[in-house]
Amino acid sequence: MALRLGEMLVKTGRITPDQLDEALRSQVIFGGRLGTNLVEMGCIDEEELARVLSEKLRVPCVDPDELMNISPAIIEAVPLEVVEQYQVVPLRLENRRLFLVMADPSDLPAIDQIAFRTGHVIVPLVAPEIRLLMALEKYYGIKRELRYLPVSKGLGGRRVCSYQPKPADAAIAAPREVVDFSTLPAEGEEFFPWGEGGYDATRIEAAKRHTIDTLSRELVDAPDRDAVARAILNYVGQEFGRAALLLVTRDAVAGWMALDGGNPVPRFDELRIGLDEPSVMLSVTKARVLYHGPVAGTPANLRLLKALGGDKPEGMILVPLVMNKRVVAILCAVGGVELLGARQESLQVVARKGVLAFEVLILKNKILMT
Repeated sequence: MALRLGEMLVKTGRITPDQLDEALRSQVIFGGRLGTNLVEMGCIDEEELARVLSEKLRVPCVDPDELMNISPAIIEAVPLEVVEQYQVVPLRLENRRLFLVMADPSDLPAIDQIAFRTGHVIVPLVAPEIRLLMALEKYYGIKRELRYLPVSKGLGGRRVCSYQPKPADAAIAAPREVVDFSTLPAEGEEFFPWGEGGYDATRIEAAKRHTIDTLSRELVDAPDRDAVARAILNYVGQEFGRAALLLVTRDAVAGWMALDGGNPVPRFDELRIGLDEPSVMLSVTKARVLYHGPVAGTPANLRLLKALGGDKPEGMILVPLVMNKRVVAILCAVGGVELLGARQESLQVVARKGVLAFEVLILKNKILMT
């Protein structure tokens, strides 16, 4: 639906082809529906988007005030598990007709399933994604991701980062010799990538599974942004105990996905650090350069370390993922300063591969649109 919506907006003159391209790029990086990204970018306001969705899907759009003032009895008409599965909110009940707010009222199988499970005739209504998510949070306690900020007038909202590059404050240390984990010893040969005596068979097996070549194949086949993130972190995380990817918006850095000892870090996506706060993320984002070294004890840096779990590390490396001359994400790894320096060049290669994977997803969306 999202791609056809974009084409419709261009044909009716509501947005330009360049704005659609930028929104598709933003959607790949930040997720969410195309309409949400267009609103967040300021290309179209929320009210106009609601009218377009209503016209395109041929169903009424819900009034925002009514959506925020639903009686508890109506809310109980749909079980929580159904709400969570289909992302819907019941608005009102008239006899056996249940008026249901949906992000995609064209999802007929979902409508049939909800009708079967509730025993009501479903009358679908449409609402912009952000309004629906706000309602789900209010009535059912389903938390929004931090990137889903209110975007209506007077409520603020995300804009795509537009920082201009600045000269680096200090020269980046020259990369040291890099260990190539794509070349492993023959059977029977000794191999000590973490130092003699520190041999870890589990990590050796992980290295065999996640070489730079297997990472490349995973990125080529990745169906979405989260698959790209998982592939990158599985590769980086086999060498560094803690690794993460962060998203960069206009005014903040937000947690996306992180691993600690190979396990997902819970609630990492709740991290949010403003770009008006002194931090290593601010330097990387504004200057578009890699950071490598000890971590200063600023409040923002300490929040990042706390979100990653574990004790304060000896050092940290942050590699920007740059698209169209702006930082859209940051690859982060923590560990010993010497190891980080030795792996600096290879992590930059991983970041470039990540950017190319995002570009592939964008091209796939454009192919589907034409």
